[in-house]
Amino acid sequence: MKAYKIFFLALFALNLFSENGRLDRDPNDYRYTSFGLHAFNGEDSGLEGKLSLALPGPLYLVAEARADGVDVETEEYDKFSKAVRIGAHVGIGDVLNSVSVSDVSLKIENFMDIFLELGIKATDIENKTTFSESDSQANVIAGLRFGDSNGWEGKVYIDFSKETEIVQQECPPNLVCTAFETSQVTYVLDDETDQKFGFVATYNVSKRGALVIETSTSKVTDSVFKIGYQLNF
Repeated sequence: MKAYKIFFLALFALNLFSENGRLDRDPNDYRYTSFGLHAFNGEDSGLEGKLSLALPGPLYLVAEARADGVDVETEEYDKFSKAVRIGAHVGIGDVLNSVSVSDVSLKIENFMDIFLELGIKATDIENKTTFSESDSQANVIAGLRFGDSNGWEGKVYIDFSKETEIVQQECPPNLVCTAFETSQVTYVLDDETDQKFGFVATYNVSKRGALVIETSTSKVTDSVFKIGYQLNF
């Protein structure tokens, strides 16, 4: 319910501050070819680069790379993640207008896009001494994109990807472990699929540039606040 409230509040706010036709675009002419650089702050601060490339039809390609850190007890670890996804988007009007009930057809404009992205994410974690591990998992993101491409745009999404964590190894019950064994750090994948809820606000400064602000929450990691600049093509 909280996610729905955030979505409708964001939709109202973006419509309130939209600037009709400022960039001579259709309101829902969203950019799917872009390159952005972002700084973020969560469990640790970091940097992220994101490339999106429009493909024929409703398809597009997304590639991301981000670098940050992980703190476990008194140890610090470097974390580097890479992701590649294939996405597809469709206007909500195209979806609903294709449905008819008792010879009554709907006439709804494409005031927002529905999108789904499927791919893979790889994560590397290492410290300055002996620990270095890698892991890969599925990367699935779904959401809605709305607002006015001449000014403020909004995007809400759910990220179903698993998160890789570092946890202190525990001695099994009824066994005696050495000090060395209990001090080891094990790289593990969380048993449950994480669910990240995110909101992105984009202000199109010009036809080629946009300011991006993003926030997201997670069941596994700390909430993340991100700000950056995006070049549109």
